Amino acid sequence: MRSERFTPTSIHVRRRGAIFHRSLYIILLAAATLAISAASAAAHTVNATATCESVTFDWALFSSSGNGNGGLNTPAWTIVFKPTSGSTTTLQGIASFAGSTSSLTVATPGDDGVVTASSSWSSAETRDGNSNSGSTTLIIADCPAAIITPAAPAVRPAPTTVAPTVASLHPVETANVPVTLALSTAGSPRATLGGTIRDTAVLSGGSSPTGTITFALYSASDATCSTVLHEATVAVGGDGSYLSPPVMPTSTGSYQWVASYGGDANNQSVSGSCNDPTERSAVTAALCVRSPAALRGVPETVRNSLSAYVPAAGVKSVTFYLDSRRLVTLTKPSHQRFSIEIDARTLSYGIHRLSAKVTMLSSSCATEAMGSFIRIKPDSLSPTFAG
Repeated sequence: MRSERFTPTSIHVRRRGAIFHRSLYIILLAAATLAISAASAAAHTVNATATCESVTFDWALFSSSGNGNGGLNTPAWTIVFKPTSGSTTTLQGIASFAGSTSSLTVATPGDDGVVTASSSWSSAETRDGNSNSGSTTLIIADCPAAIITPAAPAVRPAPTTVAPTVASLHPVETANVPVTLALSTAGSPRATLGGTIRDTAVLSGGSSPTGTITFALYSASDATCSTVLHEATVAVGGDGSYLSPPVMPTSTGSYQWVASYGGDANNQSVSGSCNDPTERSAVTAALCVRSPAALRGVPETVRNSLSAYVPAAGVKSVTFYLDSRRLVTLTKPSHQRFSIEIDARTLSYGIHRLSAKVTMLSSSCATEAMGSFIRIKPDSLSPTFAG
């Protein structure tokens, strides 16, 4: 991890009409942590630690006495996650605590990428009137993805089913409970087999909510959401956006998500609904990308035999056909070739077609290469005279 501490850029001391300057340098360590300090004798700081699935802010040295800002420290935080592939995600919120130290863990995408973590506070947002801001960049790598297999799923009680409403984010509130906290959810719409899907939940209107959000994945055909295929829980630290860890389905099909917030002492629990169209994720087979293949060793004319081959580089298997009749399938090359010998003496005179169906290592799609040759009669032997 990497740690940075931001301090005042200079300290000025006036002595006998001269100004002496002292600069404190930013020190880069091996850890991936962020440190931000305010310009005061008792500097406010915040350390941000990044993992594959979260960023944790730890504020320290904030005033634990006085009644400024209503007796609370309320620094703002922002996380910008740019994955190695895909769109950038921005998460932000405001922490609220009364003591001199406090921490907050924010769920982030569980992919490899670059995280920019920052925090800021004005003099009106602290109990003792200090202010500052800063940010740093953290590199996240070697993050695993959860892999799901629909076979033998766990069973859990079904959530309440409600009539779906089509919208980009579907707001849901706890029934018959007069609370302002709301939950909006949206699943990643599509992915190809071998890729990942995930869910997004947005909490708003809460009273500094804490606790957890549970993301549950079901088959889209599970109309009552009774058989959970995968489940993950992330910590909550205030209103804002929360992402489920990525899930890698092992089969194509349509899936659906249900996200639920468990509540805390100041906020009621709230859950999404089964069969919400904004929570659907479709997984399709990857497009077939065909690679070129070459059939070599086929001459224009053949008298007795021929030796044809396909170069083995990048090739998984080769099936040879003669005049649409399957001859053999080869899965192991010899001398960097997939080769075949054909005795042309068993063939009729005239045109014949030899083809090879080639499957590449990088694709399940088969590519066909072919060539034609003419079987001709051998040269006549000169008569032998005796005498």
